[in-house]
Formats: sequence, C-alpha cells, structure tokens
Amino acid sequence: MKKASLLLVFIYCILSCESPLEYSYNSLLQTFKNKTEVIELTSNNGHSRLFISPFHQGKVIASSHNGVDGFYNGWVDVKALEESTGFGGEERLWLGPLGGQFSFYFQQIEPINDDNWKVPKPIDAEPYDVIDTGNDFVKMHKSMQLTNFVGTSFNLKIERTIKLLQKDHIEQNLSITIDENMKFVAFQTKNRLTNHDTIPWKKETGLVGLWSAGMYQGTDDTVVIIPLTNQAKLEDILQYMGNLDTSRLQLKENILLYKGDGKYRSKIGVPPHLSPEVYGCYSKSKNRLTIVQYKKELDTLYSNSFVSIQDEPYKGEAIPIYNNGSDFFELESNAPLKELQPSETTSHWHRVYHFSSDETKLNEISKKLLGVELTDCKLD
Repeated sequence: MKKASLLLVFIYCILSCESPLEYSYNSLLQTFKNKTEVIELTSNNGHSRLFISPFHQGKVIASSHNGVDGFYNGWVDVKALEESTGFGGEERLWLGPLGGQFSFYFQQIEPINDDNWKVPKPIDAEPYDVIDTGNDFVKMHKSMQLTNFVGTSFNLKIERTIKLLQKDHIEQNLSITIDENMKFVAFQTKNRLTNHDTIPWKKETGLVGLWSAGMYQGTDDTVVIIPLTNQAKLEDILQYMGNLDTSRLQLKENILLYKGDGKYRSKIGVPPHLSPEVYGCYSKSKNRLTIVQYKKELDTLYSNSFVSIQDEPYKGEAIPIYNNGSDFFELESNAPLKELQPSETTSHWHRVYHFSSDETKLNEISKKLLGVELTDCKLD
C-alpha cells in the first residue's frame, strides 16, 4: 500500500511539472522557520493557509489552498534568502513613486538610469515590529525616513495588517458562491501611511504612495486578464520596456491580456481611468484562477515607472504588471499619491484570491468577475 501511495505521488509530481521539494509549502515554511520568526495563519480546516515574516518587511511569503502538504502560491528564490533581500514573496509593500524625479529608488545619484537603481533599506531590508496577532490576522508597524531623487525627505509611519479571509468573507467581497469541491485561499493586506513630518507634503517637491506587489511563478500558459472599464486602444496602455507583440499583449473586446511566463522582461501600466476594481490571472497547467481586488480611488495623481525626469510625473497607473524575464511575474496595485498634512493618514488595501477546481467552475468565476470565458483568454 505504501509503495502504491508513493507511486501515485511521484506520478502526480511529474504530471504537474513541479518538484515536491522545490514548490512544497511545508518545505518552504520550514526553511523560513529555521532562519527567522514566522507567523502562520490558517482557516478552512487547515486547507487554506499562509505565512508571514515580520523580519522580511512583513511580507506574505507564500500561501497554500491545498493544506500544509500542498504546493505554494507565489515565487521564492530560496538561494537568495541567504542574503535576506531580493528573494521574492507573494505580497510585499513598497512605496512609490518608482520612476521620475520624485522616485525613492535612484539615491540622488545623477543621472536617473537603471545603473543607479537601488531600493532604500527601510523598504527592502529592515524588519517590521509586530503589534498584535490572532488566528487569522497579524498587525505590524514601522517608522521610516526616505529621501527622493530631488532631495525631499519624508518621515512617515506604516501600519500593516494582514488578514486571512474566511469563506464567507470571500463570497461577500466578490458576490460569488464557492462550490463545496473548490479549493481556495485568500488574504487581504491593509496598509496605512501617516505623515510624521511637521510640514505638509506637496506635489511640487514629491509625494509618497502605497504600492502592493506579489511575485508568482511564470508558466507558458499563464495570462493576466484585465477587463478595462472604458473603451481603449493598446496605445492607451503604458509599456515601459518597448512595445510588446501580440504573443505577449493583446486587447480583445476591451479585455487586456498579458503573458505571465516570467521569460521576457517587460512591464505595463493600466491608467486609473481604465483600471477595473478587480482583475485576474489564469494558468491552466496550475489549475488556478487568481483574482486581485484592491482599493480603487477617484484621485488622479498616480506614479509611473519611466526612468527619466518628467513633465508629467503624476501621470501613471493604478495597475502595474511586471514580467521579470528570468522566472517570475508580478501582480500589483497602486494607491494614488496624496498631499498629506502633518499627522494625516491615507490607506490602501489589496486582496488576493486563489481558486482551484475544474475549468468549468473556474470559468463561472471568470465570467462573473472578469466578464470573459477562460477559453477566450489565450495569446495566440
């Protein structure tokens, strides 16, 4: 009986094209536990779970919709974990702007170019302090000081709460019914940003924006699905690393499709007037439909990723999507940039839902939330 069970596991791993060691949720969890404190949240009788590392900037490292012995969602480079930064994770908080003269990522080194790119330590290499935890949530905070390219300094405080969503919360948030045979995991991150300076933040000298981003393993059949809210042309979508051909980016009846294979470095940005409140990502080989929902606001000041001094530095995107070119892609959302008075606060929430079932059931969710059949979401 034991031999038969092992054979079945071996066959399953071959068919799924994933190594049980490389993509095992439990293996990854134990790796992190051996290095630092982690906080694990579970629900749905242990089938839905995720873990967080406060030391690693309060990141959601990975989630599983198939229990502790399932494969994990997200992308993690375990080898890079030895250096503590740049190893990935399923959701992180960064602060914008990313590009332009008000960016925090070029260290006041002229000129602005990719060679001078560097993530500030408070964002990428310093821990968060835990305030409170429960069975399905963790609350953290961090104070930091940042200086943008033109030399404006900001003192700010971040409060970050991560919550594992229960089935009824998922159904309520998305107005769907989850089939009893469907596997799922979902979480929300809510981040609050407070101006801790004694002076207001002004757009003339730069602002600060909340930015959620998650890394995922690319596959040849992964497609990001964004139902645009207004009629558009491909020229209306920001493309940062050269124009993409139709094998990587298409607009089909106002549904924007972007290839998430992780193999070709590129990035797009969907402007706020075209950005929906919900978008998705589907991989047939992983049997997984991912839905991203975020706090969509009517503000007009958004950051972009252009590596240059700009005449319009606040003409950006609410939804950035990035393909790394080596192995992973990113699903992201931006909050608008706001002129905050001293002690004034703004916030942004970002929700990720993973569903796994037969394609018919996943297609029902896609039609309801994204307005499109999954069979029509192919990049030919």
